[in-house]
Amino acid sequence: MKKLSIPMLALLLTIYGCEGFLDQKPTKSLVIPQTVSELEGLLDNVNFQMNNSPSLIFTGTDDFWTTDPGFVAFNSIPDQNAYLWKEEIYDTPEASDWVVSYRQIFYANVVLDEASRITPESSVSLKKLEELKARALFLRGKSLFDLAGQFAPVYQASTADQELGLVIRTIPKITDKQGRATLRETYQRIISDVEAAEPNLPDSEIFPTRPTRTAAQALLARIYLSMSDFENANRWAKIALNAANPPLDFNQTTSTGNFSFTVFNRETLFYSVMTSQIFHFSNLTFVDPQLYNSYEANDLRKTLFYRRPTATAPGFVFRGSYSGDFALFSGLTTGELYLIAAETEVRLGRPSQGVEYLNSLLKFRYKSGTFTPYSGLSQAQALDLILKERRKELAFRGLRWSDLRRLNLNPTTATTLTRTVAGESYTLLPNSPRYVFPIPEDELKLNGLQPNNR
Repeated sequence: MKKLSIPMLALLLTIYGCEGFLDQKPTKSLVIPQTVSELEGLLDNVNFQMNNSPSLIFTGTDDFWTTDPGFVAFNSIPDQNAYLWKEEIYDTPEASDWVVSYRQIFYANVVLDEASRITPESSVSLKKLEELKARALFLRGKSLFDLAGQFAPVYQASTADQELGLVIRTIPKITDKQGRATLRETYQRIISDVEAAEPNLPDSEIFPTRPTRTAAQALLARIYLSMSDFENANRWAKIALNAANPPLDFNQTTSTGNFSFTVFNRETLFYSVMTSQIFHFSNLTFVDPQLYNSYEANDLRKTLFYRRPTATAPGFVFRGSYSGDFALFSGLTTGELYLIAAETEVRLGRPSQGVEYLNSLLKFRYKSGTFTPYSGLSQAQALDLILKERRKELAFRGLRWSDLRRLNLNPTTATTLTRTVAGESYTLLPNSPRYVFPIPEDELKLNGLQPNNR
């Protein structure tokens, strides 16, 4: 895939922040990517983390724990603060999670702006241009969604008009001051971007670093589930499952080293990874014991997802990333779709159908001949089972934070998190304001926002 050089991208970002730039066509033509191929290169640029997602939300989850030496070895103050759910997170005026996602939005806006100026020469080039714009819309919608899950409150339809959402940028002008949209307006933009992208994306791509129609459908299912809009989450999950590859059969997966899965495996619908931190691949970052012990003996995920790093280690470390290495996969998969379909079927009053979706996934996760399909469960029993399986299947994916936020709204599924570091205990209560990360100081100043933004 074509890439643009880092100096060229830096110049691009600088020029688009200058007043009157769009009137300077001769200068612009020398430095700005203007062909479909060049604009594709901008979206494909992995050096600028176009396939990355936030990582601090993973740091705050109960998927893992670390020892006191492991905590000291965290390579950033924000990660230490997020691990302890402190009110103040950052040690600098900016935050990498914010910067990465808004950089993605900026580049998507550049592509959409420049693509609007291209006149296609044939029906083939028109299709290519529409696919390019759809990719940019998908990435902008996904990046806004990633940001909303960290810097905005959990979505509730009854209060979405009163809650503050994000700064929404739809033009490539970084000096343009923008206030915060409401939470409803934020999610309307997220959904409109992805829904506009879906019909114009290709049915397949050589690499899942580029989105397809199925990826957009899967993303919509994820978005709607986070909003507790079970009807739409169910609809999009089913549409995506009609085209998605079947889940991986874990009986055919052989783990011979530190990692269990290959990158771009058939279950991957869209590839992304969390912004890497050193502790992500530390031998002192252990899976939560309660989570580890919830896997049955014949559940292949217990060994494919985890390993004991040394004979004397106090726990097991994660090795089951679909990145194929230490980077923590955060993309979209067929397995996640089965779980969304299962949960929403149950929540919509169809427990037997929901359990069928769950059985269809779990038969690929247990040793051959050992899985007994579930049946005859009540709605409450089915929901409890599916939520437990969701936690086991999607561990270390960056999804637990979103699940905690939405499930905390119901007292029956709320969770209190606790940690101990250096003999001191820390607690995160359900629905705590600290489930919303503070907007970085630089962004508050840039957009004239109030400092109390939680």
